[in-house]
Amino acid sequence: MSDATSSSEEHGINEIGDVRAWLTGFLARPHQDLGREGNVCPFVVPALRAKTLHVESVGYDSAAGWAGIADQMRCQIESYDGRVWPEGKESIASLVTVLRDMPDHHWPLLDEAQRHVKGEAVRRGLMIGQFHPDCPEPSVWNPGFAVSRAPQPLFAIRRMSLHDILFLHGDARHFSEYDRRFGDHYADVRSAAHLPQRFVDLYKSAKAGGAPTSAYIDYQSIDTLLSLQRPRTAHPAEMTFYLVGQAKELFFKLVYEEVSAARLALVVDRVDEAVWNLRRAATALGVLARTWDVLSGISPAEFNAFRGSLGSASGIDSYMYRMLEFALGRKSAALARRYAGVAGVSESVHRALHSSSLYDEALGLLYRRGILTVHRGADGGWDTAAARQAWALVYQEYGPSSDLFRLAETLMDVAHAFSGWRSLHLLLVERTIGNKRGTGGTTGVDWLRKSAEHRFFPDLWQARSGLPSGAPPW
Repeated sequence: MSDATSSSEEHGINEIGDVRAWLTGFLARPHQDLGREGNVCPFVVPALRAKTLHVESVGYDSAAGWAGIADQMRCQIESYDGRVWPEGKESIASLVTVLRDMPDHHWPLLDEAQRHVKGEAVRRGLMIGQFHPDCPEPSVWNPGFAVSRAPQPLFAIRRMSLHDILFLHGDARHFSEYDRRFGDHYADVRSAAHLPQRFVDLYKSAKAGGAPTSAYIDYQSIDTLLSLQRPRTAHPAEMTFYLVGQAKELFFKLVYEEVSAARLALVVDRVDEAVWNLRRAATALGVLARTWDVLSGISPAEFNAFRGSLGSASGIDSYMYRMLEFALGRKSAALARRYAGVAGVSESVHRALHSSSLYDEALGLLYRRGILTVHRGADGGWDTAAARQAWALVYQEYGPSSDLFRLAETLMDVAHAFSGWRSLHLLLVERTIGNKRGTGGTTGVDWLRKSAEHRFFPDLWQARSGLPSGAPPW
């Protein structure tokens, strides 16, 4: 055994010790911020007593990215299913896997891997969860409590249980697996009497969902998609307004996914991969901008014919738009609080608010390259003056053949396209309703004007002001 291997294994032993202390000192105890009575994790104490909680470590391959972690998860799922657990205790068996020597700026990859493997685990009647020191996953009982933070990056596998309706109700495919195993507990009033009312309500809501009936419909969820248009008046212009609003939500999600993929690519220094994702994001934002052209075909009189039926419904409550803003770096705890208590939404918004942004990872890359020389401050923020100087250096000293130059310009493409979308939004609202207040309680045009003045990646914009005259050396 080489010295390097010996050191790595010794490190793994220390990491496992940290995790065991966390299991007994945190998960196996109540917490005032949990939002319910009982221990943070109801499985740990029974599993420890039954000796069905196994902790081990595996080496982390930094070159494999989140896909490599996903493969490790799949291997551990196979290992879990192949183990012989104490008879009668299989339902509380847990396998905890610590990722040894994982850099802290790679932790977001663990979140992404779990998102991809969760469905595979659920289909086998298993649950898989990820934990690390900055994990954004909230408690389902208190979204403000980051319940999944552990001293080391790890993931845990266990059997699906009755209470997992809390985690599986929002996805039809996940719920069907849950229903197949635990539906008899909800079969009638008497059998469900012992269950918390929240379980029963979530089960009934998920059970009411429909199922597609053909391969194409199943793939695109067409019947569901086309059944979601429910305008509140018979005015034909409202259907246009309604459909464009839904199309915008889909494009917000598209851009969010591309931005998220770019963020994760930057985590592992795959700059050109991130640039490719951001090119698609910028193009999609251009398509989003064209949606205002469709809505500009609704005259003020037509809009007023159905505006009253909107009530307080407003685009300010678009959580996909808000998550996209958070992912790009414009964070707001106040706006995130608008979704508090909204099942299936508040958790996602909370995660986006507390995860690193695309711009955070871009600056982290500049820091690792030695171009940004000032690390984050105590508050977690980057020094804006240093960031401006770093971007100015990229523009002055590097040319289009540099991946950093291409990243800077593609970030600007996204920021420019987003600002264009906002500006067109402002013009359309002013053209359609003038200075009326917004349906969501905002000041309308004044609110949108402030929003239109905002720029994503402000240091990157301001860097241009410091560039000297004359041709660059490249």
